[in-house]
Amino acid sequence: MLSAVISVAMMAIVFAVTSPEFTSSDVTARYDVQGDSIVLLEGETAPWHQAAWDRWVELVPASDRWRVGRFEAIEGSSDGQLEPVSDSLQVWILRISQLEPEVLDVALIHELGHLITLGPGQILPATDPSVQEDCVTYFSMEGCAIAGGLFDRFVSEFWDESELSTGPDAIDARYRADQDAYVTQYAATNPGEDVAESFVFFVYRLRPTGPTVAEQKIRLLWEFPELVELREALRVRLTTS
Repeated sequence: MLSAVISVAMMAIVFAVTSPEFTSSDVTARYDVQGDSIVLLEGETAPWHQAAWDRWVELVPASDRWRVGRFEAIEGSSDGQLEPVSDSLQVWILRISQLEPEVLDVALIHELGHLITLGPGQILPATDPSVQEDCVTYFSMEGCAIAGGLFDRFVSEFWDESELSTGPDAIDARYRADQDAYVTQYAATNPGEDVAESFVFFVYRLRPTGPTVAEQKIRLLWEFPELVELREALRVRLTTS
């Protein structure tokens, strides 16, 4: 049963349209998160909003989703997005658009990948300009990668400064130059999207044994026991419709 679910989901990964572009006008409804429930704050509710939130609760263990304090329904070109409420990175907004069930699962796991790799022990929040000034690892808009953490290792082992340009032409050129280095074209956007996309493949596929850089990225995730445990929990929940 799980193999059939995975096959459909992997097709969803290939064909899902994901874009980093987002504006506040894409938000159709805002909700406050209260435990496992959501309460409408602004906008017009729709049945799929509750269904998408319920799937997030059903899919992701509470210990891995507790920092999501807001939920927003969106429309437009983006399947989903995760954004911190403040520079402290303590509370996050999960944004999701209306998607088919298999694509929804992929989008939720992708955003979970962000939540994990931008979480405690991974990022020193950019609460002060000195955080960027003193950062000797990779600095993203959220903060400085903590040395030795998953995100730091992912960037230091698989990215170099010459690859960190984020313009659309640079992203396309980076992917075309070495397609075997990325699990999807979207993964070539930046290190954050790369690790989140790799996390999706880590969850859905068996441990890779091949020589490509993309497979090496997935194998890195297998070095973290807490991620392997989470993977097992997610794969059980993926069979739940």
